[in-house]
Amino acid sequence: MVGSYPKLTLIELRKDLSRYMTFLVGGGVSLLLNLMVTYGLTEYLHFWHMFSFAVALTLELFFLFIYHSLVTFKKKGHFFLFVMVILFISTLNWVSVYMLSELWNIRYVFSIIIAAGVISLLNYLINRNVVFKDEKMNSRTERFIKN
Repeated sequence: MVGSYPKLTLIELRKDLSRYMTFLVGGGVSLLLNLMVTYGLTEYLHFWHMFSFAVALTLELFFLFIYHSLVTFKKKGHFFLFVMVILFISTLNWVSVYMLSELWNIRYVFSIIIAAGVISLLNYLINRNVVFKDEKMNSRTERFIKN
């Protein structure tokens, strides 16, 4: 059927919402790590804020993979795919922060917070459906596509 979606039970929807909240907690912790590293390198070591932000994003890569493997999805993810997703998300994040801070003159700390908030849902969906693939969800989606 065109325009319809695979049916999710209330339990599955609640579980996915709970997992998204756990994902957001990890993102929040990584955001704090990012802000501390970016702020420290920028304000105390006088690096350009965009360089500081790039360093912070690199540190987040390792933290987030471990967190999502052990806490959010509770399964071994595909590190290479995770790196590819993070590179995509980080690039999108970096460009967003650049636009917000350099073109729209929003203070860099607020730019980081705004960009992270907007990009978090896209990040979750890609990680859930690609990196930490739920086989049950994918088999249901495959059955839907075949019909």
